[in-house]
Amino acid sequence: MAFFNDGTGTLDRKVMSVPVVLMLGCWAVGLVYWWATRDLTGLFVLAYVGMFIGVGVGSFLGLPPNKRPVARRVMMFMVGAMLLGLALITDHGNMQIEGLFFGVLAGAPWIVLHYALAKFAGPLIFGRIWCGWACWFGMVFDLLPYKASRYRIPGRWGALRYAHFFLSLLTVVALWFIFGYHDGATGSSGIVWFVGGLALYYALGIGMALALKDNRAFCKYLCPISVPLKTFSRYAALKIAGDAPKCDACNVCVEQCPMNIRVPDYILKGERVLSTECTLCQTCIHVCPHDALKLSFAFDVGGKELIDFTPPRGARGEGT
Repeated sequence: MAFFNDGTGTLDRKVMSVPVVLMLGCWAVGLVYWWATRDLTGLFVLAYVGMFIGVGVGSFLGLPPNKRPVARRVMMFMVGAMLLGLALITDHGNMQIEGLFFGVLAGAPWIVLHYALAKFAGPLIFGRIWCGWACWFGMVFDLLPYKASRYRIPGRWGALRYAHFFLSLLTVVALWFIFGYHDGATGSSGIVWFVGGLALYYALGIGMALALKDNRAFCKYLCPISVPLKTFSRYAALKIAGDAPKCDACNVCVEQCPMNIRVPDYILKGERVLSTECTLCQTCIHVCPHDALKLSFAFDVGGKELIDFTPPRGARGEGT
């Protein structure tokens, strides 16, 4: 099912009905959650996110393509800043990956619910849309000057995020079972973990972006949250699709993709973009000079990673 305009500036009703249905779905989930828990904060978050999806995404789809990238960053800041602000001023706990592990052991429902919806269940439908539209780290990194890094560093750099994920898990397990420390999820200790993690990740992310001239370097190489997101987004219903006869492999989309995905390699084979690196930022759709790309709902399995890595010296410009 196509989920975008056709490049003519018109939108059909099916396209515009999807964000409305998703908005109503968020509101319904919020009301059920409030009825079960009487948690007004949770109701507000789900209502706000629902309104963002319905009004924000609906407005986004109605904009001319050349204005959508800026609009996406504005909407990302609106959602990311709201979620971060609520996480800091409420007592729902440590939203870092360590907070999830502590939350599972301690029974902290809000933390577990956040991850269950945004990082586990959500990607089964919408892929890594969190990274492209709602991440409170990405909303800052996207403001840095290196919007498009032509290549990704080859080798084992991508394995660092898995090492980070399992180091966080082992740290929590050791603190809980060996040292008897059970306070990393909620309360003042949980907030210390959360704020400390925020400061560390922002410093690392900005430092990596400046050093590697790549706004999303932290996301590609070090972010531990990308581990579950990549795992579940393999099965996402929403992915980038394309019209192979329209694609001439000009590689404009590859050059502008923040995650260095070789989009035409999928499209020319009659596949959707199966990379779990895709954050659905839709940059490729907006920059395609032939209107060959669109969003679509379908059922396939991702995980086929076609990435533009740094070419050998003397072969600059030849992606591998």
